[in-house]
Amino acid sequence: MGKKQIKSPVNPVHGKTIIADNPLYNYGLMILFAVFLILLTTFKITGDDDVFWHLATGRHIVQTHEVPSSDIFGYVTQGQEWMPFEWGWDVITYGLYNAGGYTALSVFRTLIFLLIFYLLFRILRKFNTGYTLIFIFLTILAFGMMDRLTPRPHIVSMLFFVLLLRIITEYRYFSRSNYKILYFVPVIFLVWANMHMGIIAGIFLFGIYTVSEILIYFKPQKFSSKEIAPLKADELKRLVIIFVASVLVMLVNPNFFATYVYAFDHTKMKMLETINEWRSPFDATFGKGFVTNIYKLFLFGGILVLYYAFRKKDLFAALLFIGFALYSVRAVRFTVDYIIIITIFLVISINYIINNFKSNSVKDFVNKSPVPKVILEAVLIFLIFNIPNNKLYLDYLQYYRISGFGINSDFIPTQMFDFMKTNNIPAIGEKPFNHFGSGGFFVWNFPDSKNFIDSRNLNDDIFNEYNTVISKKPGFENKIKQYDFDYSFYLAPDLVRGPKEMESTIISYFSKKSDEWKLVFWDDKSFLFVKNLPKFKEIIDKYEYKYVTPYNFLYQKNILDKGVSENPEQIKKEIQRKLSEEPNGVIITNINNNYSSKLLK
Repeated sequence: MGKKQIKSPVNPVHGKTIIADNPLYNYGLMILFAVFLILLTTFKITGDDDVFWHLATGRHIVQTHEVPSSDIFGYVTQGQEWMPFEWGWDVITYGLYNAGGYTALSVFRTLIFLLIFYLLFRILRKFNTGYTLIFIFLTILAFGMMDRLTPRPHIVSMLFFVLLLRIITEYRYFSRSNYKILYFVPVIFLVWANMHMGIIAGIFLFGIYTVSEILIYFKPQKFSSKEIAPLKADELKRLVIIFVASVLVMLVNPNFFATYVYAFDHTKMKMLETINEWRSPFDATFGKGFVTNIYKLFLFGGILVLYYAFRKKDLFAALLFIGFALYSVRAVRFTVDYIIIITIFLVISINYIINNFKSNSVKDFVNKSPVPKVILEAVLIFLIFNIPNNKLYLDYLQYYRISGFGINSDFIPTQMFDFMKTNNIPAIGEKPFNHFGSGGFFVWNFPDSKNFIDSRNLNDDIFNEYNTVISKKPGFENKIKQYDFDYSFYLAPDLVRGPKEMESTIISYFSKKSDEWKLVFWDDKSFLFVKNLPKFKEIIDKYEYKYVTPYNFLYQKNILDKGVSENPEQIKKEIQRKLSEEPNGVIITNINNNYSSKLLK
């Protein structure tokens, strides 16, 4: 087909006419990127316990018709203050789960991200940015968001960030007469106030815009130009009223202002220092991954935004970069907010610089030439083919993620929980000591039971108690007696790769106390111990592993060797049972290979 040239309207910001190129290449980019994004956001739930306690919270609210104000999931923390400020998300996702299970959650997540990237695309096209530049940066952005693609309420904040930017850019740069679009802002904040605490960053964003317009109004010669005129007095008054209204509707939530006090206090907990996403993006341990490097690229790329803002007298762009750059360096969890928010002005700035080159060849190559588009399309095709087979994740990025729907049972103890359900362990026991990373999955699977701890991070006290026991710190045995645990389940997804975890944690204690604690289930990632009590006698008699355990195999081989000589039938029985439950298990295969010949003698 011949190259079709269509004149685009004059851009109200840049005042330039752009000649469109062959639309087929552009449509190809759009379609391929959409397919790539669908695949990128369709992966199994892996090691994300938050998803499950959110579902359990939604179930509680739907069944009781009330949003709790104190803990309902822990037997130690029961009655302590807990404000589920993300209750709106919890109710929505619980409803989706009832309609279509984990698949519905995944589809909902994908739809949100499709909308996020579509809005970014529409904003950038409004600024007459070329398709090549847009999709290069949207692809980089997608990888920069890898750690935050999980189906949790923070993705609503991502969507609302972009919606706010869509409204602000439309009103500020393109259509001052369309002021009614600003009336949607308080509505966004009303919904946001019951979805996620990213609303604080949202009001910060809208506040930066409002402050920038106030400064421009009082210093028009310094901060405005013919292309971006200052607001008139009545326009500024309207904007300030809408900002105040947005702040006020933030209080429309179950706990009013106390919600934000609670959320702020939450960020001050010492335990957050142990959680990766609360560490600095410049932390020596976590500052070298590809996701963090993308953040740094966008952070230092902000210099281009400042250059653009200076040349165009665009105070809002400059303040937006400075404000969110400072916001993002606080913790890894804020870096994705930054790159989403700054992407628009980073791309606009680069586009501005390219379009001001004296050489038309560079501009034509970036904006019109099919060569970079075909290369980018080839990259997207490569990604599309290597996501479903997990090569992109496991081979190229060294990033543990599995494509598909549902739960990744390699990282979530589904098999152990099935055993617990079948044998009514939570109904027999009352006080479990559970691993931090499975407390949410526990209350989701066993609504009539309570856990010891979960990833809601309720307070430092419960985490310190947990950490003392799990790490066998001084006094841990007294804690075990104090809380009177009657069963314990432990999740160790890296057990095969790092078996030393058994020795350094409570697993070794339970394993050595074989008279007091009985191992009744284990696999390559989990352990279930029950206390040697009469109420568990039937379970112990039927399922106890007396000899064949991961800990014995690595650290107490004398017990296995003794079993081979004194009770070989029991050893055979335990090996066969474990092989039937987990035929491809790494640990049981090694045990069988090491002891099958000895048992034949």
